[in-house]
Amino acid sequence: MRTFFLRHGESFSNAAVGVVALPEEEGDRLSDRGREQAAAAAEHLTGFEISRIVTSPMGRARETAEPIAAATGLELETWDWIHELREPPAYYSMSGTEQQRHRWSRRMERHADDPTDAPEGGESFADLVARVERMREQLIADDVDRTLVVGHGIFLRFTLMSTLLGDVFTPHMIDRLWRIGSLNCGISTFDHMPEQGSENPADIAGWRCVSWMSPTPGAEVTGTGGAGPGN
Repeated sequence: MRTFFLRHGESFSNAAVGVVALPEEEGDRLSDRGREQAAAAAEHLTGFEISRIVTSPMGRARETAEPIAAATGLELETWDWIHELREPPAYYSMSGTEQQRHRWSRRMERHADDPTDAPEGGESFADLVARVERMREQLIADDVDRTLVVGHGIFLRFTLMSTLLGDVFTPHMIDRLWRIGSLNCGISTFDHMPEQGSENPADIAGWRCVSWMSPTPGAEVTGTGGAGPGN
């Protein structure tokens, strides 16, 4: 079973200068460049033989998915639990410098021995890992080949590391995770292998990452570095 993951196009939050993230009511929508990226992704993905489109409930993900749905004739299916990492409300009123000091990777690393630690109103490392696992379990239960999942940078990075490392993935590795590139409208491919596997030793049972954040042809790619907003 093959699944494609698409990070949303550039949002107003991604494009904001001097801050890591804007409040949702301001930042959770595509910029002009984000809409161009989404249109380019829709054109490119028509050749992928996608069978269904699953999207995060957040505005920037749905706006990215809509032109793909129009191009493919598929309906959008929303999974409420694949939203981006939730920060505490106070985070969005901080200055850009304070946001960097309190960004998700730094707070998780400071409490690496307790994966359940989270500020009030925010999510923990364990919370996000659990949502990733719920998504993967749902994909396996549905058993729909060539699903496209439209989501978010941090959530997709957790998906990658949970796939590569399994239970070995801990908050002690979070600084390295933060440094993994995440492209606006980057396309990643994951396969799920059945329990019996195959004669190929690379085809172990379970999930494997086939490609990570390939740029969409025809779109100017942004959000390439781990140091950026990433959401």
